[in-house]
Amino acid sequence: MDRWTRLVLRFRWPILGVWLVVLLAGGVATSKLTPLLSNTFTVPGTDSERARTILQEHFGDRSDGEFLVVYKGRDGTAGVRLALQRGIRNAAKAVPGAKATDLREASGGVLYGSILSRLNLAEAKGYTDDILERLDPPAGIDAYVSGQAAIQDELDPIFNEDLKKGESIAIPIALAVLLAVFGLSLAATMPFLFAAATITGTLGIVFIVAHYMTMATYVTNLVQLIGLGIAIDYSLLIVYRFREELEKGGSKDDAIVRTMATAGRAVIFSGATVAIGLALLLFMPLPFMRSMGVGGFLIPLVSIVAAATLQPALLSVYGRRGTRRRHVAEWLRGHGLPLPRFAGPDVEHGFSSRLARAIMRRPIAFFAAGAALLVAAAIPVYALQLTPGSAQGIPQTPQSVRGLNVLRDAVGPGALSPTQIVIDAGERRFVHATEIQTAVQRLRAKLEADEEVAFVQSGLTGRHVDPSRRYEQVIVAGKHEYGDQPAKSFVHRLRDEIIPAAGFPEGADVIAGGGPPQ
Repeated sequence: MDRWTRLVLRFRWPILGVWLVVLLAGGVATSKLTPLLSNTFTVPGTDSERARTILQEHFGDRSDGEFLVVYKGRDGTAGVRLALQRGIRNAAKAVPGAKATDLREASGGVLYGSILSRLNLAEAKGYTDDILERLDPPAGIDAYVSGQAAIQDELDPIFNEDLKKGESIAIPIALAVLLAVFGLSLAATMPFLFAAATITGTLGIVFIVAHYMTMATYVTNLVQLIGLGIAIDYSLLIVYRFREELEKGGSKDDAIVRTMATAGRAVIFSGATVAIGLALLLFMPLPFMRSMGVGGFLIPLVSIVAAATLQPALLSVYGRRGTRRRHVAEWLRGHGLPLPRFAGPDVEHGFSSRLARAIMRRPIAFFAAGAALLVAAAIPVYALQLTPGSAQGIPQTPQSVRGLNVLRDAVGPGALSPTQIVIDAGERRFVHATEIQTAVQRLRAKLEADEEVAFVQSGLTGRHVDPSRRYEQVIVAGKHEYGDQPAKSFVHRLRDEIIPAAGFPEGADVIAGGGPPQ
């Protein structure tokens, strides 16, 4: 470690130059990262994923790249309906390879249809505004573009703005804490330089990875949260140790070498531990969680590199004067300003020292009180109810969410994310076969008799049969949202009772996909 640190000090300016390049390049990549991010909750190897793959490859029906077009108005005449149908077909031309379905009528003067595409969520969401512009509804008709892709497109800037608001609150608080700990010293800026370099560097790598695998929208939040925390933590430890080593005498470089041999080694091992812990997410079978693991694994690794190179280089540049602590009282006296009552001569020997002495006089009492507080804080976890996401838990102002709510009120919550039953007749066989269609009719009858089913859509035309005629899909809308318990109970009945009781012939495969099964 000593030799490495001396090598870093020898080439401190080139190292700082490299980190400046990382900062600038990472900043450019970060600005272009958002369009590549998407929240796709697929579960590889499951029936729902098999159904999604068949629908995508054979029907051209990719649910995460599908747009819902919703019209609401008072005039339901045929002429208006034809104009609206032309509008959705014209809007579909804005999306490469997309096609529009026929409009369906719901209660309350609502008409709705889908624009189906083979694009994934990250690719599709950028066409939301183009579709909205091409709809051009007649006067008196409100048009909305919704669906997963449109909602994601409109939520991205909201998430980014919320992140900026959070940073505008967190950074000043962090600066105030650092000034309280470091005093009026340039050393308080070191954690922010460290964080800026490591966060942008990590997001630059994420930008590259996002071209090859699905990356969740929340990766940027995760990287910034962990990156800022690590930067403050490591800088506090190293700067404090550097001050102590300076007091022992010797040159500035000798103090940096001793600092990195002790505190520097500690933060490197700490970063490795954090990286190993977050790397466990990489082994989860869910792409969404695996992408979070990528960001969580990279930020401590980049921080380790920065701690071993950038940190000692910054200490060398800041030096004794840049890391020297100046107390508030000293600064006020130096500028001829009055000394407030609360500004004691030495903050280090103030509240923290008194608290430490009190704890050491009564360690058992403080341990019991601290443990009791932690237990009390943990008790509510036993009442925690976890459910899948819901449109009610996101901002309601975007037009895509308002359109979704219009459709929800018209057709019911279960119709927004229905169950899609895929029937595979088998190789060189067709779903038009009599024995398969007889089984489909039995399946439909049992579905319509189920208390959770709102309506069933099936047939041998349109979006229900693929061009090869090997596959057929039956769409089942429930009465509850896909995350509700009645919807999940229905999936169990569907797989365990309803599908087996339909009596499909040997060689045919029937799998349940869509929202509730997934």
